[in-house]
Amino acid sequence: MDMMLRFMLSQYAGLPFSQNKLHSWLEKWIYEQERKCADSAFAARFPWKETGLHQSYFLQRKLCINGRYFLTGPRYKGGDINCPFIDVVASSAGMDDSVLKAISREWRELKPQHIRQLTPGHIAARGITDQLIYASFPANKSKYYDDALTLKPAAGADFDWCRQALLEAYQHSWSTIPALSGSLRSVDHEDLSKHILKGHAYIIYEQGDRAGLIICEPGEIAFLKGCRISEEVILPTFRGRALASRAQRLLRNSLYHFSQEDCLITGTILPENFPSIRTAEKAGRTCVLRYEFLPVIFD
Repeated sequence: MDMMLRFMLSQYAGLPFSQNKLHSWLEKWIYEQERKCADSAFAARFPWKETGLHQSYFLQRKLCINGRYFLTGPRYKGGDINCPFIDVVASSAGMDDSVLKAISREWRELKPQHIRQLTPGHIAARGITDQLIYASFPANKSKYYDDALTLKPAAGADFDWCRQALLEAYQHSWSTIPALSGSLRSVDHEDLSKHILKGHAYIIYEQGDRAGLIICEPGEIAFLKGCRISEEVILPTFRGRALASRAQRLLRNSLYHFSQEDCLITGTILPENFPSIRTAEKAGRTCVLRYEFLPVIFD
């Protein structure tokens, strides 16, 4: 672990966190990922029956390549059994073609289409960007005021409205940006109900009218820990007034109020989802990390 921790601390040193916090996050992340090399419950979540592979095949693997360590694991893009790839979740060095070849050989039976790595957001992409990770940092804790906009926690009686709002908003986005139709998916009904029950779903009101929905829950993205925006939609008739970014600023007020520590707000965005990227940037969030796909190389 020490070699991987040292390398990753240097790799992400440019992120706006204290070294102590970054060290704590990365140490816990590497420990948890190494445990998955022997966690049968983790392997059981994969489609081992459908693929004809032994369940243990899906355990993560720590590979020693050219004297360096690479912690790798199987994944499926969007949960699609036809789109397997290998995730490099931790390492003690960067990846070159020799590393890509060794990882490809190790996981050949899975027939991976890509090898994915996580990189700092400010570094130019080497491969094909899979997801962008945006985050806001509380450098300025001044309260945001918006006379026209309010956020109210959704209640059980609001479930049908929330469900319909998601449907209407997503259909509009798919028709406006067809490239998103195959990759952008709404939270399902069961998870929506859970979010409402736990108080993670907020209805966005403009001048007293229900204009949209935002879901923000405690969680993590990669090794970052904080509050994760997992869903935000604005109804089509209310778009064009920057309600989404304004709602995120209001949400930050609430999160800072309940948090004794600096509260990190994160979320993943598809690279082709330009409206969400603009919203994140208007709300003061910046791209801090990027998942990117590198090629599988077989001899």
